[in-house]
Parts: sequence; C-alpha cells; structure tokens
Amino acid sequence: MQYQWITAPIAIVGLIFLAIALFMLLRKDWFLGWVKGTVGFVFLILAILMGLTALNVNAYRPVDKEVTVATISFDKLDEQVYKANVVMSAGGSEMPFEITGDLWQVDARVIKWKGLLASLGGRPGYKLDRIQGRYFTLEDERSKPRSVYALSNPDIGFDLWSAIDSLSRHVHWFDAEYGSATFLPMADGALFTIQLTSNGLIARPENDRAIIAIRQWE
Repeated sequence: MQYQWITAPIAIVGLIFLAIALFMLLRKDWFLGWVKGTVGFVFLILAILMGLTALNVNAYRPVDKEVTVATISFDKLDEQVYKANVVMSAGGSEMPFEITGDLWQVDARVIKWKGLLASLGGRPGYKLDRIQGRYFTLEDERSKPRSVYALSNPDIGFDLWSAIDSLSRHVHWFDAEYGSATFLPMADGALFTIQLTSNGLIARPENDRAIIAIRQWE
C-alpha cells in the first residue's frame, strides 16, 4: 500500500473538476458562453493537473524510520568497467547497468509531509533517482567516459519533486530533499545494500568482498 490516503482524494477532486468542466463545455446555451467556456477550460486544466499529481505522488514509496530500498551487486567486465545489478526492494525488479569508473553512488528524491498531512498518517516518500560512477583520480575523471543512469521513470507532465521544493518555501505542508549515498568502491563480487534513514541514504557492505574493497580504498 503506497499513498492511497492522499492520491485517492486528489483523484476524486480531479474527477469533480472534470465533471464540472464537461457540464460547462457541453451546454448549448450560448448566453455568457465565453465566460462559461473559460471557466470550463479552467476546471478541465485543474482536473488534468490533479490527475497528474495523483499519478506522480503514487510513484513515491512510503518509508519508515529506516528501510532498505535496494541491493546492488557488481561483476567486473574489464578494467574500470563493471556490471551493476540493482534490485529494488519495492517490487523486486532488477536493473543491470554497465558502469565505468572505480566508485559508485546512488541518489534519491525524498518528499516529507508536514502539519495536517503528517497528522493524517503521511510518511516520507522516496524515489530512487540515479546511479553513477566516478574515478579515483582527477585525470581519469576528466578524460574517461562517465556513467549516469536513471533508476526511475520521469514524472508525468511536470516534475513533482521540483514543484514541491519550490512550494515548500511558501507552504509548510511538505518538504523536498535530495539524498545521496557516499561514493564507495566497485569490486568484482561485491554486494551492498542502500538504506534510507532520517539522515539520508546509507550504503552498507553486505559481503566480505565489499568490506575488503572499502578497506583497500580507505
């Protein structure tokens, strides 16, 4: 169960706006037609906006105090080239990526509900944004190819996270944060988990190969 507590009311309001829009636009009475048409189109736009908002909010996953959001394993393909297998905790889908470099990092978008929305049971929501690679040396970083991949589909119609980030400066019902796990080394056979906490994203080694890679890097 994701965000039905908020997506359902938004969707219902959107349907109400749609009904009003259709009622206004389909009437044959020409008197004040321009005014009614304008109002109808306004409600139609609001209905579309509400529907897109409901879809975009539903793409975020609710999170408790600390939750594992993904596991990542690495297989070495070549020098400074690795296959990263990302398994999402929500749904269990697996996504393979070819990452160049020596280090890796995962970023996430987080939405936090405040005030009335929080009192209604709203928990923070997250959406993994991207995974990227980086090189140890500045020379390699400047001259060799970089790898950056999206971990989720873009929002429909508008960027929900950016919109909330802008609105949160004026409306204190929600907040938008961007979290990044610390860059960690890639190694053949290494396994890591990505956990989301109140302090942000944390990457933890889950097998000996990952632990050894971190010790050698440090």
